[in-house]
Amino acid sequence: MSKNSDTETYTGNYQVGDHVEYHPVPGRALNTTEGEIVDVATSKEPVGPGGQKVNASPDDPRYVIRNDNTGKETGYREKHITGRAE
Repeated sequence: MSKNSDTETYTGNYQVGDHVEYHPVPGRALNTTEGEIVDVATSKEPVGPGGQKVNASPDDPRYVIRNDNTGKETGYREKHITGRAE
């Protein structure tokens, strides 16, 4: 969890360290890629090395995923994660 996250109330389906398959571009249902969850944001805070601010909450967390191909870290809603990667 990030330093600013409320770790006591987070009950999502994915955790830091999970290797997942996800849609890197929302709305393009056919394209997926894989990456590792490196943080779970549960409050409005900057995420990733670029400091992109996300409007996360305990009820709507953002999973910060490091892309396996590019190494870029970006925050995604759970609905963009298709499942755990093999």
